[in-house]
Amino acid sequence: MRELGEHLRNHAEDYRDAVHRHFFANVVESRQVFALSMKDTHPSMAPALAWVLENVEDGEVQGDVAKRLARMGRDHRRHGFPPEVYPKFEASLVHGLEVLGLTPYQHDVATRTISQVCSIMRAAAQEADSDGIPPAHSAQVVAVDKPNRRTAVIRLESGVALDYRAGQHVPVTSQLTPGTWRPLTPAAPPEDSGQLTFHLALAGEASSMLAKAQPGDWWTLGAPAGEPARLDDKTTLISFGTGWAGARALLLDGLANNLPTGLQVYAVAPSPGEHYDTEFQANLQAAAPGLQLRHIVREGQDPWLLGAQPAAAGFDPVVAKEPMEPVLAEGTDRRFVLIGPADRVELAQAALLSGGVKEEAITTDSWQRGHEWAASAAELDGWGDDWASWAAWKKSQWA
Repeated sequence: MRELGEHLRNHAEDYRDAVHRHFFANVVESRQVFALSMKDTHPSMAPALAWVLENVEDGEVQGDVAKRLARMGRDHRRHGFPPEVYPKFEASLVHGLEVLGLTPYQHDVATRTISQVCSIMRAAAQEADSDGIPPAHSAQVVAVDKPNRRTAVIRLESGVALDYRAGQHVPVTSQLTPGTWRPLTPAAPPEDSGQLTFHLALAGEASSMLAKAQPGDWWTLGAPAGEPARLDDKTTLISFGTGWAGARALLLDGLANNLPTGLQVYAVAPSPGEHYDTEFQANLQAAAPGLQLRHIVREGQDPWLLGAQPAAAGFDPVVAKEPMEPVLAEGTDRRFVLIGPADRVELAQAALLSGGVKEEAITTDSWQRGHEWAASAAELDGWGDDWASWAAWKKSQWA
């Protein structure tokens, strides 16, 4: 069914809009739940269904695909719909197929797959409700810090401590982003006090709006998700921009459980002033003298009007046009964990592969709307196994 999945990806917007027009007409309350703009409503829906079609086995949704859909069914309870809405959602998903111009056989396959998807998600949602698992939490913004004009650090307090593991992400929305959810990674392990801290880059509409939060605002937090990376003395942990939040949480968790002595950590940013939280990083190194924490920048000078706060004493970043060069210089016989925006993580992954790192030695934790449902970067961009060419192409897009 890969051809059908690819066809759906190529017509993702048309399909999504057709589904939502039908759903909005038949479930009126949905207009108050989702974003007013079609492009901001379920942007991952078509890629997700395409991914399922590409991964079904003998026409059956099973194994890891079914497990992922069940998790999504539990997570999507945050929207406030009861499990009984799924037959109507299924009808809308099937109705949307009309815009794809499918053959009768393709339409039949897609319809049967959609039925299985909705059945799995509904059952998982019902089970979570029966188990008393809360669909969402509320938290109030208590402080907002802007270490530079491109970064915001938001601190919140929740009446009930959120149950998550260091390195997991949490879907977030607020009154500033109605109907739009942004996955954010808490910058510290869970606390019984219910305090949470998120780091946001002012890039993209949702993040930029969340970064405008003021003390007193209320945010809604969905169920934590993701599989945190494992750190050991052969791990090189690399964060890009506000990906530092995830790395920070993993390091604090590791510090409480005997941080591996051979762990290498790199924080990568475009320029010195875009490295924030440097006082904490200096204190972390003082608390763990064996920790190797280095900073890398692509440019030695900050852009005009960045307005960065002063860095900690001793802050001395390495300037490298290709940020992975200093990393590769330390050796390739290690495990590499990359955390940050999808474009930067993919570029770094390609550079590591070109530098001799084995593919199975790289773990990525990246974010980009719909990206989690993509085929492999090599398949999508048509470069096959030619990672050097792919890296050059991605660099041209990022420059």
